Amino acid sequence: MSSITLQTCLSGTPLNLNYVRDALKLRLRAWRNRRPTAEWLAMLNSHPALRELALAHPRLILKIYRPYLSHHLDCAQRASLLASHYRFMLEQGWGSLALQASRGAVPLVQFAGKSGAPYAIELQTVWPMEREGELVLQLRAGQDLVYSVAFSFFQSNGQMAVGIGCIQGPQGERGLELNREATRELHGLRPKSLMVRLVRQLGHLYGCQEMVLVSNANRAVRHSMSKGLVLADYDGLWQEMEARLRPDGDFALDCIPLPAPNMEEIPSKKRSEARKRHEMQEDVFAALGAALQAASNAPKPARAE
Repeated sequence: MSSITLQTCLSGTPLNLNYVRDALKLRLRAWRNRRPTAEWLAMLNSHPALRELALAHPRLILKIYRPYLSHHLDCAQRASLLASHYRFMLEQGWGSLALQASRGAVPLVQFAGKSGAPYAIELQTVWPMEREGELVLQLRAGQDLVYSVAFSFFQSNGQMAVGIGCIQGPQGERGLELNREATRELHGLRPKSLMVRLVRQLGHLYGCQEMVLVSNANRAVRHSMSKGLVLADYDGLWQEMEARLRPDGDFALDCIPLPAPNMEEIPSKKRSEARKRHEMQEDVFAALGAALQAASNAPKPARAE
């Protein structure tokens, strides 16, 4: 298989003016960031699965040059973060899974809602929210997309962490109705809360100390936000979840297992629903962990204490 170079992400022919322009811009970026560029290319060439990913999705090569996951990161930090994510993926034996999920959604979990309606959790990689995370979990109700969450694994202060760069629901009246239906089917649990908890559970399962949550100010899509194209209030959601503010402006939660509901604090008429909501989450979490383990060549990860 061919080695990945900067030219891999260029389209057209060398005689084309657009090709020449893009090549000059790319070489200037690479010259300004020589060490991160060399380290990132070395990472992409370190494993056949990564080379195949970059050949299939050449924009992967460019991710270190654009805002990614959190706007406060510079090029060197983005290169380090992305390299640690893919190193982690390879350590878990998920190279083939990443390739498969980059070509289309991979079903991981299927479960029934309160009324028996079919729901599923699917995985996509690399491109769906390319500036906000390498992995995207999607909640579907039948064929309808209800919610997505984009995230990446990375090293932070010498320890593994998982970072969420985007949590997104469907748009328009149909989207609102899907969200309301899903909340009823999930025994009163909002779909966005389920998606965040899924990522937090994965962080716990795979030894991450904390889950980093991008703030409004640090979102990688700030340009779209300034145009009024992105309106979600992430800060409010993270504060509602009692996340702590980090020095870099993002938020964080410890990666801990799902706590059992305190039935004494729940009105008696709502306890049955709370119990079913908790059991549903435990079942979905267990099924997700089993699906990822089945796709892995690595030993089962030890739980974080």
